[in-house]
Amino acid sequence: MRRALIACLFVLPLAAAAQDRQPDREEPGRTRLSLSETAEITVKQDELYAQLAVEARAASAAAAQAAVNRAMTAALERARGTAGVTVSTGGYSVWRAHGSGVPASQAWQASQSITLTASDPAPVLELVGNLQGQGLAVRQLGFRVSRELYRRTRAQATEQAVRGLQARAEAIAGLLNLQFDRFASIDLDGGRDRPMPFAAPMAARAASDSAPPPVAEAAEVPIGATVSAQALLKPR
Repeated sequence: MRRALIACLFVLPLAAAAQDRQPDREEPGRTRLSLSETAEITVKQDELYAQLAVEARAASAAAAQAAVNRAMTAALERARGTAGVTVSTGGYSVWRAHGSGVPASQAWQASQSITLTASDPAPVLELVGNLQGQGLAVRQLGFRVSRELYRRTRAQATEQAVRGLQARAEAIAGLLNLQFDRFASIDLDGGRDRPMPFAAPMAARAASDSAPPPVAEAAEVPIGATVSAQALLKPR
C-alpha cells in the first residue's frame, strides 16, 4: 500500500505575512492561520462489478416482455447457483421502435438488467461468460473499491491529514517566531463516492455460442481525505 501526502497550504508568503499576524479579535494575542492538508492512500480495487442486460424484440409488447421474462428467469437461476456472487436485477423497460425501416416483427423492444458483484473475480467472470452464451449483453464490467475498504482507508487518510495539519501549523508558527496554540475550527471534506468501474459495452452473443469468460484486471486507485482548519498561534 503506497502512501502519499499532498499538502495544500493556504497562507500568505512570509513577505506579506504582516496581515496574518494581526491579533485575532476573538482571541486576544493570537494570530489566526488558515491552512489545509490532503492525505492520499493507494489501494487495489477489491470488488468485481458486472451488469448485463436481457433484450428482446417482437411484433407486440407482450411477446417482447415474455421473451425477456423467460431469459431473465434462466439468468437468475444460473446466477443464484454461483457461490460468492451477489445478484440483483435492475430497471425493466419496454418501448415501441420508431422509423420507417423497422420491420413489423421487431416493432416492440423490451430490456431488463442484472447486476453481479463479488470479491473473488473468478466466479463472476465465469458466470458472465455463461450468461453471454445465453444471449445477455454486457453493459459494464470492471473492478471497484468495496464500501468496507473505502470506509477503512478513508478513515486512515483522515487521520494522516489531521496529523499533517498540526505538523504544518507548528512549522509555520516557528517561521513566524510564534508557537502553535490550538485549532479554532476544523472542517472535513465530504469525500467522493466509491470509484465505479469503467463502462465497457459488449455485443450480445447468440445462445448457441460458447462464450469464453471475459478478463478483467484490478487497478490501484487513490483514496483521499482533506482537512481544513483555522489554527491559533500565540507568542513564544
